[in-house]
Amino acid sequence: MNSQKTNFFISESHPKSPIEQLGYLAACLFSIIIICVIAFFVVDEANARFATIAFSVVIVLLTRPLAYSSLYQKFKWFGWVIDGALATAFFWSAWWFFQVKEELWSGFYMATPMNLLAGLAGIITIVLLTLRAWGWSLVIMALIFVAFAFSGPLLPSLLEHFGVNMRDFMQIVWYSFDGVFGRTTGLVADNVLIFLIFGAVLGRTGAGESLILISTTLTARIRGGSAHAAIVASAIFGMMSGSVAANIAGTGVFTIPMIKRQGFSANFAGAVETAASSGGQLTPPIMAAAVFIMADLVGMPFSLVIAAAALPALFKYIGLFGQVYAEAIKLNIKTLPKDQVPVLRTRDWFNSALVFLPIIALMITFIFGKSPAMAGLVGVLTAIATGIVLNPDFRRNPMRIVHALAEGGISAAQIMLAVAVIGIVLAVVNETGVAIRFATSISIFGEDYLILALMLAMFGALILGMGLPTLPAYLIIAIMIAPAIIKAGVLPLAAHMFVLYYAVYSSIVPPIAYGCYVAAPIAGGNPLYTSFVALRISIVGLLVPYVFVFSPSLLLVAGEFSWSELVFTVIRLLAAIWMFSTSLGGADPMMGRLGWIQRAIRFVIGVAAMFPILLLWAPASILAVLVGLFSRRFTPSITSNRL
Repeated sequence: MNSQKTNFFISESHPKSPIEQLGYLAACLFSIIIICVIAFFVVDEANARFATIAFSVVIVLLTRPLAYSSLYQKFKWFGWVIDGALATAFFWSAWWFFQVKEELWSGFYMATPMNLLAGLAGIITIVLLTLRAWGWSLVIMALIFVAFAFSGPLLPSLLEHFGVNMRDFMQIVWYSFDGVFGRTTGLVADNVLIFLIFGAVLGRTGAGESLILISTTLTARIRGGSAHAAIVASAIFGMMSGSVAANIAGTGVFTIPMIKRQGFSANFAGAVETAASSGGQLTPPIMAAAVFIMADLVGMPFSLVIAAAALPALFKYIGLFGQVYAEAIKLNIKTLPKDQVPVLRTRDWFNSALVFLPIIALMITFIFGKSPAMAGLVGVLTAIATGIVLNPDFRRNPMRIVHALAEGGISAAQIMLAVAVIGIVLAVVNETGVAIRFATSISIFGEDYLILALMLAMFGALILGMGLPTLPAYLIIAIMIAPAIIKAGVLPLAAHMFVLYYAVYSSIVPPIAYGCYVAAPIAGGNPLYTSFVALRISIVGLLVPYVFVFSPSLLLVAGEFSWSELVFTVIRLLAAIWMFSTSLGGADPMMGRLGWIQRAIRFVIGVAAMFPILLLWAPASILAVLVGLFSRRFTPSITSNRL
């Protein structure tokens, strides 16, 4: 591919074939249409859903032509034939859908053989293009649920149902507004796509370069400073990315080598990037756009869901910073000498507005009660305006805006296809009632042993989320698992936040650990070892969902808020983070490297501090303080460069 100057977080590669260039233009047009609809038009909901998916099909067909894949290098003509057949099948299906749309609205729809064939052509096209965009994970899950729908009478008692035939299946999946064109598709099209455009525009304005420069400078005098800076950068850009893997691929090529240069191992560098990118999906105010779906499902204002996510995200990052700091001590990684620390100019501080001004504008729009789509639009326009004012390169090169819109349009198209396939799954779940039975089964454990129900839900979320981008993973898990722990007595907001955390962290859990498989080649490490390190340094993020389930005051707005509960929860979380960081990191700021006995004792104290039982967390917190005082009192300074 042709390439130009490479900038931070920006891939300047452009499509090389006329077909790919056409797809690039279609993606740019898609973004412009999304922006214009939000700003100026009111569109019929059914038409909007269908048009969004149709546009997405066209964009993925054009930007990922089969003829240019490695499988068809010698037989490009065959790839073009397949793509032509898929395009023809979908547009015939689309035309047929509009022929029977009035019948759907009136209730006089008849499942004729031609109706079934047209619908099947549309479904097959969407599934195959989703495979092209996202790989096998989502497609396999959809196929499992389709098989489940048709084999109902043959299944064991817990899963048994009456089953569906082809006529019923097509009606619930295609010829209704519950499946592919269901409420979830409308919600994502209305509220989420604009934030993918926002992330693409922000990356093109030079915000990433500014952010990494400021982060690196501010953390240069802290041990492991480059890793801390990478965490900040990956977290901020991760919250605007709909996929952990996509964020790692975009930011990791810059942050991972930076971490390695300071002396960290390849596996650790890849793990830090993976953990930070995963955490970014859980960082308010955007949370990879999952916040808007969650607000709709729990029936709460977006602003309250954003507020609820704030403290868990904060402690998750405190834990991650602590692990990096301990690793730096263990490896005896020094801080940069003062004469090597970059000096921030006034211009650099002004350039920080490239990052923060669009996000602040977005938040202010939320505060004034505007819709998520309008807030995203304000963020996009503010990012463009800020880039024009502050970045001369952006101002002199209008094509950057075109590239940003095209990249946002491609991301939006790929997400829409994934959501359309999720619509197949949700239609089957609703028709068979399997989610209700699953919820009932888990809630039986929750009546007496809530912790057991939560562990079952956690493992279910980790398994269902493996290999999936954040939004589709959360949608499936929210429908299948969240009702189960709500029925077991967990507050709805806490339940949805719980499953979202594990949907995201499935990206670092072996054996799939797809985030680590993206980061490891960049770092030159082993994907499996990178996964284990990512799990270790993400331990607080993995445990904090249990904390806010049992102590919902941590969410600030869930249930009956109690200041005393919040204060006690913060104390025990800080104690646990301190103990986990030093035990799993293997080093103490005062004592240096720790022996296995010391590490084991600290780990036990950390685990005890996490329990919401006064007789456990209170002594553990006191012991954590005493350990710190003991280290400071009886250990001579191991270095004059402690920070």
